[in-house]
Amino acid sequence: MLKSNNPEIDIEKLLEKVDLELKIQHRAQKSVGTEDALIEEQANDPYSWSQLAETLNVAEQNANAGAEVTSMLHYRGIMRKIARFFGKVTIYLGRVITIPQRNFNSAILHSLRITLDGIRDMNRNTARLQSQVRGSVQGIEKKLGEVEEKLCQKSALIDYLKSALTTQERRVSILLEELRRQVPKVDGQGGDVVLAEKVPDILDPLYLAFENQFRGSREEIRQRLVEYLPIMKKSDAGIEGRKIIDIGCGRGEWLAILKEEGLEATGIDLNDILVQDCVQQDLEAHQADGLSYLRSLADNSVGAITAFHLIEHLDLETRIALFDESVRVLKPGGVAIFETPNPRNLLVGSCDFWADPTHLRPLYPETHQFLMEYRGFCKVELLFLHPPDEEHRLPSTEAPQLATRLDEVFSCPRDYTVIGYKV
Repeated sequence: MLKSNNPEIDIEKLLEKVDLELKIQHRAQKSVGTEDALIEEQANDPYSWSQLAETLNVAEQNANAGAEVTSMLHYRGIMRKIARFFGKVTIYLGRVITIPQRNFNSAILHSLRITLDGIRDMNRNTARLQSQVRGSVQGIEKKLGEVEEKLCQKSALIDYLKSALTTQERRVSILLEELRRQVPKVDGQGGDVVLAEKVPDILDPLYLAFENQFRGSREEIRQRLVEYLPIMKKSDAGIEGRKIIDIGCGRGEWLAILKEEGLEATGIDLNDILVQDCVQQDLEAHQADGLSYLRSLADNSVGAITAFHLIEHLDLETRIALFDESVRVLKPGGVAIFETPNPRNLLVGSCDFWADPTHLRPLYPETHQFLMEYRGFCKVELLFLHPPDEEHRLPSTEAPQLATRLDEVFSCPRDYTVIGYKV
């Protein structure tokens, strides 16, 4: 049995350890009823804070070292009295050093207590903020789910409306075809039966949407077409009496370029919506068939004829007739320009060309050149344009000959132009 006056036992330290253990057990048994209390408990005691608390307690026990003499329990009798006497003398003489040190220790301990409380508060606030953020995120996710559901509903409605619109367009198309057959008009001059008015083509808006999505932006097309300006100016096309006729004028990019350069030009297109678009841009354009329009012109009456990405829509007989009429209406020195996709580019000839459902077939460059020469053009030249970007070319470091050969079919110009002159 241990004696209470046993000099080997430090009663004060023992009581402090018991008190610390009771506090730890009390905290461990403390129940948390709400989420905020749980967050506060976790924030205040992430590692039970026991190590920090115990360290500060030990520091506090030693903060006043040199302020008083210990009980000297390990000495007995006269030795204890002598030891305590010399201890008191030492403490008295060392006050010059110990008093500032004790003050310093107390200040440091007080600062650490404040810092510890601040850290606890910061952790508590951080935990609560995290909880609020999680709640906000869940709310946002719920809202996003609702928005996505509404978008799905709107998308389904749009699909339904598109389907209904397509059905109505099909019905209107049938009615228009029936109108073409059943509403004739007698020509006042020869008594021939012709259509009273041109009935709008139901495919006009569809092809306009197709052009906007697949042909390229207006600025991109302008950058490509501006390369033809030197040819126009060299042949005096566009000046007074030498008008330029652009067949298949589309959205009017080429007509706009010519107008900006002060050159006279007229656009012809079957698509009435595209023609109206040109007219709204203050460009001269007419809704008509290009071949029929050329047949209405006098011999030697125009300075140039241009057609960009048109002839691949025509059959052979119509193309030959187009070349013949172009030679007839051009003034001497006039020029005809026909641009079309280049089938030598394997990606164009095998894939991209067929993106347009109105294309008939790719046209071989030399064949196109031969036909124009055969029908009366002279000095017919081939001009290959619009090569892909350099980044699409194959690296030539390992197999330069193979890379060059493959680039000839994959990275050669995407378009070519046949240019013919009239003597």
